[in-house]
Amino acid sequence: MPHPDLHEWSCNMEMYGAFLNRIPLFFRVFQLKPLGPLHSSLWECSPIFSMGMVFGMIREEMPKFKNHGNLAGMQCREYEPYWVAKTSSDAYPEARTENEFQSTAFRTLAKYIGVFSAPQNQSQEHGNQETIAMTAPVVMTPSEKIAMTAPVVMTSEKMDMTAPVVTASKTMSFILPSKYIQASKEPPKPLDARIKLEKIPGHIALVHTFSGFSSAEKARPIMTECVARAREASPSLSFVMDEMTKEPKWEFLGYNPPFTLPWCRTNEVAIHLAELPDASVLKSA
Repeated sequence: MPHPDLHEWSCNMEMYGAFLNRIPLFFRVFQLKPLGPLHSSLWECSPIFSMGMVFGMIREEMPKFKNHGNLAGMQCREYEPYWVAKTSSDAYPEARTENEFQSTAFRTLAKYIGVFSAPQNQSQEHGNQETIAMTAPVVMTPSEKIAMTAPVVMTSEKMDMTAPVVTASKTMSFILPSKYIQASKEPPKPLDARIKLEKIPGHIALVHTFSGFSSAEKARPIMTECVARAREASPSLSFVMDEMTKEPKWEFLGYNPPFTLPWCRTNEVAIHLAELPDASVLKSA
């Protein structure tokens, strides 16, 4: 039986196949020109950069933020606003596992920005298709199992789970280039109804960075531990709470393609805060 990490690497390779056009590793590493159309930005790099991807180099634009310092080993970041294109697991009833959803959702969003060939979008300004640069990270929100009961009673007490159990959808989001925020214009309209555009306002998050193969579901224990550490370091810390789960709102951020070596990968858990922590509990960045 294959090692779990190797099995996951194999499953997730299809998700990033759009970037590599299913060409041999020889082409990917040594940057030989393959036949067939490819997204031009993927090939505007040197062999050193191609090898750099294997060792965790990230060249894509990332969302802008200010680092206010460290709390319990996590960065306290204040993010600027940005646009995302996102799709929800509700739109893919045929996807029965996390890997299947990630693979299908990634291809859907990749088609929107034009990774395969012509972008499946329509400019809000001139109506033409618009190729959109890939950014990092890819943002994943986990699914949650929530007990549904009737009637609905608002209470501060904890109660046992009851049936039936409804699973809240998971989402995958591509962060769109900052030029749309800077120009105060909306990104191109998706032609696929499964994709929604959303402007994410500026926000504050505690961010824990780690390596290895991971996912939103695998990162949940890390999130739980980070919340506990943060509360211990600052009992008055105010989290943004998820309305459905009544837990701190959080996201999994993935920065690398699946062929990046496990120990060179960049993963992050971002836990949303309602306000900046007191300066006295933050250590210098």
